Amino acid sequence: MDLITIKNYLRIDEDLTDDDILIRSLSDAAQEYITKQTGKQYNSDKLWDVCICLLVSHWYDNRQLNPAKPGLLSEYPHSVSALINHISLCIDYPVVVTP
Repeated sequence: MDLITIKNYLRIDEDLTDDDILIRSLSDAAQEYITKQTGKQYNSDKLWDVCICLLVSHWYDNRQLNPAKPGLLSEYPHSVSALINHISLCIDYPVVVTP
């Protein structure tokens, strides 16, 4: 998933580059997380991309070590959990093949 798309989702102007490395890292981590949670391969599908954006947004907004509200980070938003569940169960997504 490209950086510009994620930055647009986060409402960060393209010319603000201070967090580009962090955002790219969070995007890669989100893709890997979804793959490992679902056992499915990333295929640049719109649902996958939305799930990646939601995870990146959640992680980006909750970077502090001590959240302002205790328990805030204990659960992902329902939309993330629902999309991960959908990807996991849907036969349209290829299964990860391990050697």
